[in-house]
Amino acid sequence: MRKLLVGFLVIAVWTQAVCAGEKGWFGFGADIKVDGILSPTLVWVKISKVEPGSPAAEKGIVVGDEIVQVENTDVPGHKARELKPMMQKQVGETLHLRLKHASGETYAVGLVAAKSPK
Repeated sequence: MRKLLVGFLVIAVWTQAVCAGEKGWFGFGADIKVDGILSPTLVWVKISKVEPGSPAAEKGIVVGDEIVQVENTDVPGHKARELKPMMQKQVGETLHLRLKHASGETYAVGLVAAKSPK
């Protein structure tokens, strides 16, 4: 009976976190270049910081990589306000990115949103 109760409590806490919409964390920061003022269009988004042990670090994302797609949507030419909601995931949800190394090589990653360590 005790194992069942503990299992139920673990499931209840996990469900509460997911249902509460806990904001996910990927462990990277980015610099952006935009064109325009009132409704800026993205020119590029480049990784400026990667936290050690983060989902981004675990997938091999490094400072200087350029995010070229978010959820199969090209970054250059899109409005920042259109892409921002695509980047915001709840804990446990996956963010799909295509990035480009400084060498020009592109690669795809699926980052599972983690709970923020802070």
